[in-house]
Amino acid sequence: MIVYSFYSLFAALTAVYALFLFRIRSGLRALSSEHAHPSGSDAVSASMATVPGVPAAQSGRDLSATESIVVSDEALPTVTVLVPMRNEEDTIPDCIHSLLLQDYAAGKMAVILIDDHSEDGTREAAHGAVGGDPRFRVLAPADGVEGKKEALTAGVAHADTEIIVTTDADCRHDALWLRHLVRPFTDGADVCAGPVVFDRRRTLFSRLQALEFLGLVGVGAGFFGIGYPRLCNGANFAYRRELFSTVGGYEGNEGIHSGDDEFLLHKIVYRHGGHAAFVTHPAAMVRTRGPESMRDFLRQRIRWASKTRRYEDGRFVSFLVLLFVYFLFAAVNPLVSVTSTAALAAGMLFFFLKLLVDTAVLFAAAALFHQPLRPLDVFVAEVLHPYYIVIVSLLGFVGMFSWKNRRLQNR
Repeated sequence: MIVYSFYSLFAALTAVYALFLFRIRSGLRALSSEHAHPSGSDAVSASMATVPGVPAAQSGRDLSATESIVVSDEALPTVTVLVPMRNEEDTIPDCIHSLLLQDYAAGKMAVILIDDHSEDGTREAAHGAVGGDPRFRVLAPADGVEGKKEALTAGVAHADTEIIVTTDADCRHDALWLRHLVRPFTDGADVCAGPVVFDRRRTLFSRLQALEFLGLVGVGAGFFGIGYPRLCNGANFAYRRELFSTVGGYEGNEGIHSGDDEFLLHKIVYRHGGHAAFVTHPAAMVRTRGPESMRDFLRQRIRWASKTRRYEDGRFVSFLVLLFVYFLFAAVNPLVSVTSTAALAAGMLFFFLKLLVDTAVLFAAAALFHQPLRPLDVFVAEVLHPYYIVIVSLLGFVGMFSWKNRRLQNR
């Protein structure tokens, strides 16, 4: 009776999970279709999906349908790229090199590198890599002002351009990255996001990490594709500078050591009624190495998970709780499945159903972002996925973790 009840509930949870992922896949397909057909009013209007609780004219939308249209240098907005740095001595030179090579209108691009009290030679490495280029500044916040949100706030205060773009110190960018990322602003977008991918794949761990991150980016892009932007990544993010003060910046979530990107996205779209775009052009993709060790990987994911309980949308939080319960059932499934032959058959069925719907999204994301997939890696990831989600979610809820040699706790 217990086994029957378990699989009855598991069936209902699996149905919810499958419907969610197929909805995300439809969003990815919408983005892919718009990228394949970049002209015509139909492509643009098809992306104007209605966000619950937001008028249709103000809902999140994807403007990538027009991203390949050539924009003259005169029409491009002025941009400041903010790069918060902490203990990035080894990675910041490559990041700066890719920013030095940006193909952008002369006099319309600035870069502010904000050193968040690094304990290594990050600031010196940054000065050396800049090489006196007048477009670049290295900023050091005052003592006692620390953290990524504070660093970004200081950067915004020193910027005087129309658009703010944020990226991370361990990222590298295509020479046309900035031009494509900010393209939707010329069509009225208020906030834009783009894909971030891991490019280190030599070991099984690095490939599994890249696969997991591809899933996160794919889900985030899918949300944009269905007109309900919820997830993004601050390594490839842009917004109108005036909106930062209009929505109060990071006010209300200063004590959360993550979410500088998503909380701001939510404020601009759901409080201010701004237009959101996800840019799918290959040149708009940002590449990063990702954490090198399992410990750093888990610390990063726990930090990211710690912000979820501070989301303002109660419906979305309730849905995340439902997804957690699904993963909890998926984690327990192998134990229950060994109790009988019938249970084993049911357990295998639910495992392969999860594999089916997960791969539907993964392969759609891989195709959209031109990323390789290995079937064996996908299978290994599926076995580990439920346990990883449960552990990271529980530790993230506690809200205590270490990052960049800092012991942090959400307030």
